[in-house]
Formats: sequence, structure tokens, C-alpha cells
Amino acid sequence: MSNVEKLPVQPREDTRAVTLIGTNLPAQYLDEAEPSPLMHTASLWWHRAVRTMQVLAILLLLGIYPALVITSHEINDDPIVLSAKTPWASPETGVAMTLIGREVEGPGWASDRSAWHPQARLTGLPAWQASIAESLSQYSGLMAVNAQTSGGNADPDLSAAARLLSPDPGLEQIPRLMAAAEALARYEGRLERNLAANTSTLENVIAELNLFAAWADASYERLGERIGTRDGWPASDGDIEAFFEARARAQVASQLLGASLAAAPEIAVQPSVMDQLDRIEASWRRAATLDPLLVSSQSGNARLMADHLAMMAYHLRQASDATKALATSLHAEQGNTTEGASSEIAEGAFAGESES
Repeated sequence: MSNVEKLPVQPREDTRAVTLIGTNLPAQYLDEAEPSPLMHTASLWWHRAVRTMQVLAILLLLGIYPALVITSHEINDDPIVLSAKTPWASPETGVAMTLIGREVEGPGWASDRSAWHPQARLTGLPAWQASIAESLSQYSGLMAVNAQTSGGNADPDLSAAARLLSPDPGLEQIPRLMAAAEALARYEGRLERNLAANTSTLENVIAELNLFAAWADASYERLGERIGTRDGWPASDGDIEAFFEARARAQVASQLLGASLAAAPEIAVQPSVMDQLDRIEASWRRAATLDPLLVSSQSGNARLMADHLAMMAYHLRQASDATKALATSLHAEQGNTTEGASSEIAEGAFAGESES
């Protein structure tokens, strides 16, 4: 029975139905017509709970994304230790492949990320990775020239690695990096079978030291242009990029320097090298491991915020001076060796003429 049928007024069939609702309605009808206080309270709390969950979901999303951006900034500046069980014919190749693998398998390549990805919001990590790739490209190109083939041409695998490691903004970098690692592995395999030229000579080590010093000088000049500009607080995007580019170069140089001398132990044990090697490595490592929580570039008395760009420039200047000093010492050693060999040849020729 419907609520209308329960009303105490009978409808009239000859005219329009008119329902009169008075005050003397049955209690049963009033109970069914009015909402239950319990259900009204439950509905109120339900709507409040839904609204609260919506607000919490929005706040959670707004808080998680910045947290993901912060945690996606991963800089691995640990020293590289190659396995002693399987020694590398070219330790420099092993270091280069390890540096590539750290970035690809670790945080991933930031420049390849989609626009919505947290790493697409970063400034320091893309600059770090691009500088590592560019530095390894220059070093591989130098190795290719030093490891010439029998026909006098640059080594093909090292040349391919140098070309693939050079960053190209219009292309995805991970496939190029993986191809570069394969080219370096091919050179390593050929070198193990004595099918490629070895670059561990005194002349090549001097050329590598000059390249490292050039990196330090380039970073020093870039940092000098940014120091004191105060374009942003605590630092602008240009300041952050200059800082991490310099730090990445220091990381690559500090690791390749040890690998290069490890491949030429007869050079590393020279007194002129041993006296300076610790100071050089310490200078490069101080620049590579300068890791502030927030990069700051504020001129003045540094009462509140430090000038990290000036600190990096100071470490790089020390590294550059120490690297150039070692290159000069080795160059002098090379001259003495050449003069000694020439004297021995001249003495031998003179002795032969005297006997005749």
C-alpha cells in the first residue's frame, strides 16, 4: 500500500483528485514520510568522508610529485674499481664503459624522459650526464687518434664511440650510448688479441693530461662568467648547469687519470710522477665530490648562503695547475729519454768509426 492510499481522505472520482493533508495524520505515515535521523547522520558523514578523501588525494599528488623530482636526482661520484679477476687490456675503456653503465642503469638518461616525468623538471642531472658523455667523447676521439691502424688512420671503433657519445639533442641518447659501449667493447676485444694499437705510451699520457687540464680551464672560465651574476636565488639554472658540468668533468678526469697511469705502470712509478700523483688525484676528487644540498651562487660575505661556484672554480684551478705540472715533468722526462737515446746512438756510431 502506498503512502497516498494510507491518507484519511478519499479521492473523488467525478472531479480532479484533491488530496488534503491535515495535521491529524497517522503516526505510521509520519514515520515513513520523515527521513530517519540515523540515515541522515550517516549520509552527512559519508559526504564528509568522500570530500576529505578527495582533498587528501589532491594533497598527496601535489606532495608526491615534488618528492619524486627530488629523489630522481641521483649523482654517482663514487670511485670506479675495476675487477682484478678479469684485468682489462685498456683500463681506460673499462672506466668509460662503467661511467656509461652507471647513468643508463642507475637514474636513466634524463634528457630522454617524457615531459611529465619527474626527471624532466631537473637541471643538475641532465647537465651532469651531458658533460660526462661529451667528456668521454673527447677522450675517445683522442684515443682513436693515438691508436692508429696500420694504414695510419684513426681506430674505427674508438672513432665510432667518440661520434656516438657526443650528445645530439634531436635523438634519444640511450641507444647511442649503448652502441658506443659496444664499440668500446670491440676495441677492448681487439686489443686483447693484439689487433689494435695500445695508447699507453708516454706521449699519449702527456696528451691526455693536457686534455684534462683543458677541461679544468674551460670549466673555470664558464664558472667565472657565472660567479657574482645573482640571476636567481639561491642559484639560477645557468649556475646549476655550469656547476654540474664542471663536476662531471672532474669525475671523468679523476677516474681516467688513474686508469691511464695504471695502464702504463712504468710511467706511474717514476719519481716525478709519484710525488705529484696524490696531489693531482686529491684536487680532482675534491671537485668531483663537491655535493651541496642546494647549489648556491650568492655574492657577498656568504653569511647565509655559500658561493659553490667559486668553491668549484678554486678546486679546478688547483687541479689544472697540478695536471699541467705533471705534464711538464713528463715532457721533460721524454726529452731526456730522447736525448739519452740519441747520445747512445751517436756514441755507438763514433765507436764503430774508431774501430774501422
